[in-house]
Amino acid sequence: MILKAQTKWGWFIAAYLFLAGVGGGAYVTGAVAGFGGPEWTLISKIGVLLSFPCVGVGCLFLILDLGSPKNFWRSAMKPATSWIARGTIVITIFMILGVLHAGLWIWPSQMLDTAQGLHTLISVLGILFAFGTMIYTGILLGAARPLAFWSTAMLPLLFLVSALSTGIMAVIFIGSLAGAAGHALLVLGKIDLLIILQEIFVLGFYLQATHRVRESRASARLVLAGSSAPLFWLGVVCLGLLVPLAFDLLTIYALSGPAGHTLGLLASCCGLLGGLFLRKVVLSGGIYAPLAAGRFEYALTNI
Repeated sequence: MILKAQTKWGWFIAAYLFLAGVGGGAYVTGAVAGFGGPEWTLISKIGVLLSFPCVGVGCLFLILDLGSPKNFWRSAMKPATSWIARGTIVITIFMILGVLHAGLWIWPSQMLDTAQGLHTLISVLGILFAFGTMIYTGILLGAARPLAFWSTAMLPLLFLVSALSTGIMAVIFIGSLAGAAGHALLVLGKIDLLIILQEIFVLGFYLQATHRVRESRASARLVLAGSSAPLFWLGVVCLGLLVPLAFDLLTIYALSGPAGHTLGLLASCCGLLGGLFLRKVVLSGGIYAPLAAGRFEYALTNI
């Protein structure tokens, strides 16, 4: 029997999932940095400013994939029974908070510089909805297309860890170009190093767990040794995880000055590409479960 992999969701959806994660991770990085003192101000503003454009552009990719803006707005209907509707509401509120935070603190107004209580309130709310956005990118797949490879609690955790890492990398990249304080960038590099290690662990556990389930075993084989294997091993594991891990170690413990600065930029670029490739690999690995009828099984090609 030939099992059918889903082909409806491709690079547009991968870009949407990736950019929504980067926007959420960057905002959390920026909002938390805002509590760190004056040397963290530039880092904080970069993280806050990145949130809305990243998520907004990601939503444009989603609309392009849906084919009609009307389909996008329908996704917010029936939040009581639909995870897609709940996620749409969470993302919309997060985008509004991101615009509000940037508009009242960076441009056109700077009123949050003196209204510290309001600044803290917006930051905390933004962090909560940023986490909701990052987690929802994993919930979306299982909610929209119930494939065994996607319908697991480990996928939202994997996307959350990846979103935090890529969000930090995006802030490091822009911060390095904008002249952010070296100490702040070094601290972010150390935090990202720990998150990459966590991501490696979560990714391994996710694939090991899905390989043990009959319905998703074919998906795991497709990712590890099938047509998606080159993108997984080269794009995700090597480019997205091992290279940034090695570069971060060198930047933190061995190199400084221009060489360390260059490696930090390269680590961020590689990690960001790896985050996009991770989403595409997960999408490509979705295989429809066979429909059993007596002693026969039929592969479902459309849901």
